[in-house]
This record gives sequence, C-alpha cells and structure tokens, in this order.
Amino acid sequence: MAQRVTPENNNSAAGKFLKFVLLAAGGFVALFVVLSLGAWLYISINYPPAKLKAIATDKLSESLKRKVSIGNIHFNVLSGFEVTDLHVSNRAGWAAQDFVVAKDISISYDLFPLLWGKISLGEIKLNAPQILVERRGLNQFNFSDMAAGAATAAMVPEEPSSFSFVSAAEAAPVPVKGVTAAAPPSKTTLLFSIGSVNISHGKLAYLDETGKTVQRSDLTDLNFKISNVSFVGGKSSFTLSTPFDYNKTHYDLAMNGGFRYFMSSQSIKELSVSGTVNGLGFGFSGDALNMTDNFSPNMDGNASLEMLKASGLVPGTLESMPKGLALSGPAKVSFHLSGNVKAGLELKGTADASDLTIQYQDMFVKAPKTVCKVDFDAINSGNAYNVKSFHVVYQDWAVDGSFLYKNGISYSGELHTKDLPLAGLSKDVPKLAKDKIDGTVAMNVTYSQLLNKPASLKVVGPIVFKGVGITLGTEPYIQNLNAQINAAYPVFKIPNATFNGFDGTGVASLVLTVGKTLGYSYVFDLKNVNAQKLINSSVDAYVTKNPDNYKDKLYGNLNFNYKGTGHGVSGDEMIASAEGSGNYSLTNGKVAGYQMISYVNNFFKDKGDSIQLDDVTGTLAMKNKICSYTANNNGKVGTVKIVGAINIATYYYAPEMNVTCDIHKDFLNSDSIKAVLPSQLQGKGDITQLMADSNGNVPIDFHFTGDATKVPGMDCVNLNRLTNVALNNFLNQQGSDVQNKAQNVLNGLFGH
Repeated sequence: MAQRVTPENNNSAAGKFLKFVLLAAGGFVALFVVLSLGAWLYISINYPPAKLKAIATDKLSESLKRKVSIGNIHFNVLSGFEVTDLHVSNRAGWAAQDFVVAKDISISYDLFPLLWGKISLGEIKLNAPQILVERRGLNQFNFSDMAAGAATAAMVPEEPSSFSFVSAAEAAPVPVKGVTAAAPPSKTTLLFSIGSVNISHGKLAYLDETGKTVQRSDLTDLNFKISNVSFVGGKSSFTLSTPFDYNKTHYDLAMNGGFRYFMSSQSIKELSVSGTVNGLGFGFSGDALNMTDNFSPNMDGNASLEMLKASGLVPGTLESMPKGLALSGPAKVSFHLSGNVKAGLELKGTADASDLTIQYQDMFVKAPKTVCKVDFDAINSGNAYNVKSFHVVYQDWAVDGSFLYKNGISYSGELHTKDLPLAGLSKDVPKLAKDKIDGTVAMNVTYSQLLNKPASLKVVGPIVFKGVGITLGTEPYIQNLNAQINAAYPVFKIPNATFNGFDGTGVASLVLTVGKTLGYSYVFDLKNVNAQKLINSSVDAYVTKNPDNYKDKLYGNLNFNYKGTGHGVSGDEMIASAEGSGNYSLTNGKVAGYQMISYVNNFFKDKGDSIQLDDVTGTLAMKNKICSYTANNNGKVGTVKIVGAINIATYYYAPEMNVTCDIHKDFLNSDSIKAVLPSQLQGKGDITQLMADSNGNVPIDFHFTGDATKVPGMDCVNLNRLTNVALNNFLNQQGSDVQNKAQNVLNGLFGH
C-alpha cells in the first residue's frame, strides 16, 4: 500500500533533504578547511617566510641570471601570497637601472590540485610595475639571455607535461639563519600551473639602441592580461592595451590573441593576434621558432606601414631617403614573414598605398585616394634593408626596381619602366591641377647616395619622353614634345628636344643641375608662333602675382631665339632668378593694355588701348625681374622705336621707357591736337601741316617713368624734335621777321 503523505511526513522528508544538503555542504566545507590547513601547514612548516623568501630570491636570481631582491613575502591560506618591493636588475653592461620594479604583487592559488601533488596558481597580479626593455638588434633584448636559462631550469624530464618550480627549489634548499633545516622533501615532482597574469597600469620604457641615436618610447599605462599560462603547449590567450610615443609619433595600441608556447624549444605555435594602432587594424598568425637562438617566424599578416616601422621590420628612416621625401597617411600591408635573425627576416607581400600621400619637396605629390599598390620582397638583416624587388602600380603607371638601404650609410637601387602615360600627372602636381598632360615617359636608371652627403647622389641612365603635350587652361602650351634626358647626377641634359606649340614649332636644349636649389640653363628657337598664346601660357606657367596684368598684351606672328639661366621650381623663384637675352621679330602685331598707349592714341585717329604694327624687330633681355627690350616698327602709319625696361614684379618702368615716333600726318587726329593748343593758334589752319616734316611724318617722342598702370601726364611728351620741325615750317611760311613770334607761340603751346 502506498504511503499516504501527511503534513508530518512531508516535513520529515524536507528535513531529511535539508539534512543531506547540510551534511554535503558541511563535508565540502570540512574538505576546504582540511585542504586550507594542509596547504598552510605545508607552506608554513616546510617554507617559513624567511626560508620562502630566500628560496624565491635565490631561485629567481639563478633562473633569470639577474640579481633579484624581495622586500617581504606574506602567505594567507585564503588569499594566497603577497610580495612587496620586487627588484630584478638589468642585464650586465646595459642601462644602469632595474629591469623590473614591482611594489605590489599578489598571487592566488587553488587548493584542490594539492591533492594530486600540483601547485596551481590562480592569478598573479602586478599593480603599476615599472619595466625597462632595451633593444640592440632584431632579436637582441636585455631579456634575451633570460629565456634560455629559464627554459633549462624549467625542464622536468620525468614529467614532460609539467613544469616544476618548487621541486627544483627543494633539490637544493638554502640555509636560513635561525631556522632549523627541514627533512629532505619528497622527490615526487610537484606539478605547476598559472591561471593568469595581470599587469594593470604599468609603465614600460622601451629603448631602441639599434641606430646611432637612441629612440625612447614610454608606455605610460600598460594593461596586460594572459590567461592559462602554459610552458608546454597549452592554449594561452591574452589582451593588451596601452598608449605610447615612438619616434615623435603618438600611438594607441590595443590587441588580443592566443598561442601555444613550448619553453623546451622556445617556440610559439598557432599564434593568432589581432588589434588596432591609432584605429588602424592589424593581424597576423603562424609560428615562431627558436626565439632565443635564431628567431625564425613563419607568419602571415596585415598591418599598417606605421606598425611595421614601429616593429622594426621596415626602417623608420625610410621616408628620409632622399632628403625631402615625405610620407603621410595610412598604408595597409598584407605580408608573409619568414627567414631568421641570422640570415635576415624576409618580408614579402603587397602594400595598398591608395590612402598614402607622397611628396618630394614641393615638386611632386601623390594625392590620397589614388590607387597605388606595391608588391615587394624585402630582407631586413638589421644592418641593411634589401628590397630585392618591387613592382609599383600607380594609376596607369607600372614601375619595377630594387632598393638597398645600408643602415645609416647609404642607399642605392634601380628603376625600370616601359612607356608610362603622363595623363594622370596633373592630378598629383598641385600647380598643374587644372591643366592637361599627355604623352609617355620611360626610364632605365640606377641611383645611389651616401647619407648626409647630398653631393654624392648619382642617377645614371636615359629618361625618354615621347609625344608629350601640356595644355595650360584652355591653351596648348607644348605639343608633340620628344626628348631624352641623359642623367648623370647632379647634371641632367636634354639635347635638342623638338616640339610644336602656339601654332608654331620649336627646338630646345636644357641642362638641369641639382643642388640646394634646382638650377638650369637653356636655349630655344621658336618659329612662327602665336605671340598671344605663347605669352598667356607662359604667364599661366610661371606668374603667381597678378597674372592678368601680363595677359593679352601682345598679338602677332612671332619668331624668337633666346638663351638663359635660372633656378628654383616655383614661378616666383624662376622669374626672380631668370637671366638671359635673345632677339625676336613680329609681323601683323598689336600691343594692347598699357595706359601709355591709351594716352598716345588720344592724338591718333585710331582710339583705344592698342596700337597696330605691321612688323616689329628687336631684342629682349631678362635679369633680376627686369625685362628690357627694344622694338623697331615700320609701316604705313610711320615708324616707332622703343627702348626701355619694366619690372615685371612691381609693374614700374625700370627706370624708364623712351618711345620715338614718326607718325604720318594722315593718322593724326588734328582736332585732339588743336584742343590742347593755346587760344592764339586756334583757327589758324591745319596744325598738322605745321608739325609734319618733308615726308609727311610728325615727330612725337615720349618719355615714361613711374607706375606703368597709371595714365601719364603731359610731362611725358618730349617736344624737342617737334619744336624744331614746327619752328622751321612756320619760319618758311611767314619769313624770318616773325621768328621770335613763332618761338613764343610754340613755347606757349608746348610749355617750353
């Protein structure tokens, strides 16, 4: 018969269950107490504080090959160990300060593993430690010699899957004054494990001593945690975050990952790391062998160029070769890392430099957001960075070559291309952003330079331009340019380049000399070019201040021979340094836009701000912003001769301009002339007849000074020749008895 459940029976069942729970819990608590007591007795009896401190300092000094000192060690059966004032000295012969200083270390442990002879540490926590890391080579650190010793000391042949620290210490106990030596401990090996190591708010000073000057980087807030610490291949995981400054650049680093570490072979397997530097992601995975003897990685990864420079895989000074080169912006690199420290670490992969900006002084810029990829194969041996080969694809360009950088000494290499289109060049040279360039260039050159010796730079080989065209604004500046640059740095020669331009043809030779500033000398011969297009395009190319002052001033068919010198790469530099001379001829010409022309035309029948010329011949010279010239014109209006100079920076006459005119009387405006005559000559006949010579030409001369943009006054008229002609004509008409009267009239007319 089934038992009837009564309230009393129900209470009894609940009481039994509660009793069972209490008994079970009591047993668990009892077991915990027993284990705690056993651990406390084991630690206290076998290793009292003084002896434990002596064992720890002795064993750590032996294993780490450093002098180790500890302030105090305290043990609590519930919380574990507390260590204060830990000091680990630096490697002998390196920086004279401690390798590690930790004021506060706590070590927790697990009780149950003691049942089967294993010491299992829970968490080792270091609060605000100070750490010094020094680097003197790719794998030469101030802790490099510590790892090998620790590996040897940590090996336990009888139990390859464990690491014994305490049993190794027990093998040779250190006598402590005032403490009776305990009986020799059991030879049974105690297993050893660590749950995690946690460094919070640490400070780490990193000294990179691989170059002539020491580069210091300070990690001011290092937070690092590694879980499941294993020395025999167990899977460990970690996280790290810290800000730091290196080589005058600030970084914010965060990363996490996992690996298997084998202390016996000093190798890492199944490494997998990901993270960010200044918001740029990176990651790598693979193996690393022989970490103390001959570091040999086999890894794939991706990182920014800045990350690779900070890691030492790419020289941080790479962008300073040649001097004046500047790189900015992110570049993502996908790579495979192999090789070894002794033979050199090999970095092979592809760099996506689309967001990278490249500038050399102020002459060339690779703008961001332009496609650029670099395939490379480089070996870093510490003393040299050898890019055995690279292949660059930039827009429509492809360049092959090699590059060898001997650390702190020199660099050299080769560049080879097929015909590269120049169509995209205007996008990368700011001054040409609104212009159009076409044609091709090809090069096969070698280059080399001793660092810090600019004069040692050598560039040898041909650079060939084919069918180059340059359109500035809406006007073609150069068309169908064919030339070869013969490079023998510091001199680059372009002999007999041919081109079409401004509706005509040209031949030019150029010699460039590279120094602190770019110097050049040139010769060119232009045939039948459009003067307006030539001058307007030249203004667009070189003039940066008030360019409209110089445009649309000269029209006609121009022949021009000129040779000159100069230096610099900006328009202002080039104009200020320009020096040279030549001769020209102009047919069907027109000069416009000058205030003095408007003034002179007031006395001619053709009004306006221009003067039409049948043909002009003359000379032109340039020196220190002063443009001097002569002009001789002959035509139906008569003859005009000009000798003068103008400062093209200030637009002042420099110092003057003299214009000698013999204008046919039919082209003069007699009404304008009469309007300025004194009242006593008004209505006395045709004044032009009085002033014209026997050929019917009226001699009017001008003398201009000051600001060429302002309207000149009456004082610019030179009346010497006109006075003599008018006086002679008047005397011939009136007779010698009125000579004095005529002279007075002319004086009143012209102010003489």
